[in-house]
Amino acid sequence: MRLLLFVLLVLLYFHPIGSAQELPNVVFLLADDLGGSDLHCYGHPYSRTPNIDRLAAEGTRFTQFYATGATCCPTRTGLMTSWFPARFSTYPANGGFADRVTITELLRKRGYATGHFGKWHIGPDTKAGTYGIDVINSVDDQTVKNRKSKDERGRDAHIYDDAIRFIEQHQGGPFYVNVWGHISHNPVNPVDSLVKRWKGLSVKESDFPEPMHSKFIAVRDGGGDVNDAMSRYLADVESLDDAVGRLLKRLDELNLRNKTIVVFSTDQGADMTKAGQGGLRFNQMGNNGALRGGKHTHWEGGVRVPWIVRWPGHVPAGQVDEQSVLSGADWLPTLCSITGTEINQSDFDGEDTSAAWLGKNRHVRSKPLLWKTSSAGSEAFIREAQWKLRRPTRRKDGELELYDLIADPNESRNVAADHPEIARQLDAKLAQWVSTLPKDYLKAKDNED
Repeated sequence: MRLLLFVLLVLLYFHPIGSAQELPNVVFLLADDLGGSDLHCYGHPYSRTPNIDRLAAEGTRFTQFYATGATCCPTRTGLMTSWFPARFSTYPANGGFADRVTITELLRKRGYATGHFGKWHIGPDTKAGTYGIDVINSVDDQTVKNRKSKDERGRDAHIYDDAIRFIEQHQGGPFYVNVWGHISHNPVNPVDSLVKRWKGLSVKESDFPEPMHSKFIAVRDGGGDVNDAMSRYLADVESLDDAVGRLLKRLDELNLRNKTIVVFSTDQGADMTKAGQGGLRFNQMGNNGALRGGKHTHWEGGVRVPWIVRWPGHVPAGQVDEQSVLSGADWLPTLCSITGTEINQSDFDGEDTSAAWLGKNRHVRSKPLLWKTSSAGSEAFIREAQWKLRRPTRRKDGELELYDLIADPNESRNVAADHPEIARQLDAKLAQWVSTLPKDYLKAKDNED
């Protein structure tokens, strides 16, 4: 009898996730086109993001987190399926994920109530039950472009309202909810009451790195006003922070803070090419810091994005992890590990990074990160250890480019000639991966602008 009691106590101690009531809730806050340095806690000189900053202070902030794509659909595809998006022969925004399992399907089978609010862009079907999501309330980009939000709280306020209601309805847990907003995707057109908060802003260009100087010049050359554009952009971002604050406050009021994993990220970096094209594009003041490139590119400015994780009592508070290299493809296997959801790790491109989340040790990848658009003739990128290599599909388009991201995170110096063996090895790995991809893509063009 004593032996049986001892065994039961051991099982309870070493298997803390034993019932649905003990599983953590998951709230995934995803911004759209937010720059890697747009948050105050990631170095923006002016932005006011106290609620997201508080989320970082109460959790861990990662500085080497990578989106799986440089536009909206590929990033969301990697998050939902843990597959690098170029593996799909039909562009998922048009054809969905075929027979690939999603994180929401896996968690629903584990006993989670699942919800999705806001941007979709992961398939043609948005009816309840798609991808194992119980409640779906999505608004596509075109609808957003065709209307100007009259909500004085900002254009994503209604998305957060819906998410908060879902949380209230499922506060008994466990629940998983995607809260995927449209800020700061074009058009950036906040209501006047939000812009007035930034009255008198005077942009000091020396406060910003060189890539932003090119954007300022483009705005002025196009007849725009940099101070006005920055004010409108920061007003849009501030309204997102306000919405995040309301959601976090409600979690506290429902006594769910310690029971809930909250993650904040963005789908890719800010667009660095279209600020001077006129009209609302003048307001595209997203800032990727000194990193090269932005949205639509697989340079660091396009794919290295903020990643903040809070789970009180589990994820260390106030920690900045500058060493772990994480990916959106890791979202599914990491959550499955934390929730005790069984999967075959070899079926996925991502890795279990829960040890880094929980502050036990930095994550050292066993598999490289890979990027390529859904086009047979496009360039491809690989990151392994500190190295990142660009491989043009046709050598006439250029030579191999190799960068040491530890010494040169801004990808300013091609060191392929200095490290020919490393370049050769990474090129071979990249070529092998590309050889496994579809030879033809159906409706692969991304319509996002």
